[in-house]
Amino acid sequence: MRKVKLGFTLIEINLAIFVMATGILSICALYGLGYRENAQSEEDVFATAYADVALAPFVAALSSPQLTWEDWQQIGEKPNGDAQSEAGVDARWPNDGWCAYVDADNGNGTSSYRVVSDPRNTADGVFSSLQGALGSSGVSLSKPSIPAEFQYGLVVTRKGGLVQLSFRMSRRAQALLAQPAFVAEVRFQGGFNGGTP
Repeated sequence: MRKVKLGFTLIEINLAIFVMATGILSICALYGLGYRENAQSEEDVFATAYADVALAPFVAALSSPQLTWEDWQQIGEKPNGDAQSEAGVDARWPNDGWCAYVDADNGNGTSSYRVVSDPRNTADGVFSSLQGALGSSGVSLSKPSIPAEFQYGLVVTRKGGLVQLSFRMSRRAQALLAQPAFVAEVRFQGGFNGGTP
C-alpha cells in the first residue's frame, strides 16, 4: 500500500502570504509615524533645554534686588486695541503679544495668517527692549545663545508686580505657534525708592 504525503494546498499558501503581507505592510506603515514622532520628541527635548537657557537669565535679572519699582514699570508697552481690556495686563512686549509673530497679509490683499518668516527678529527685539529697561538699574542681562537652525519667540507680559515670560521654539518658523509655550513668572523683589507696587 502506497503512503500519501500530506502538504499545504495552494489556498493555504495564499492565505499565509496574505497574512504575512498584511503584517509586514502594517509594520512598514509605522516607520513613517515612528520617524516623525522621534523627530518631534527630539525637538521637544531641545526646546525644553533651550527654554531653560533662554529664560534663566531673564528670571535672574528680574529677581535682582537692585531693580527699582520705577525700572519695573518701564517693562513693556501698553497693549494695542482690544487687548487693553485684558484683566490685569499693564504692559507687554511685543505690543500685540503672540499676534506680533503672525503676518495677516500675504501680499495680494487677502489674509493668510502665517507665522512671520523670521520670528527671531521679533524675539530679539523683545530681548533688546528688556535689556534696555533693566540697564538703567545696573542689572546685567546676557543674551541667550540659541542655534541658528532654530526659530523662537518670546513674549514678556507685566501684570502689576508680576512679569510673565513665555518662550516657544521650533526648527520651522511655520510650526512655531503649534509648539508648547514654556512660561516663567517673576515677582518684583527690588527696592521701591519711594514708589509703591
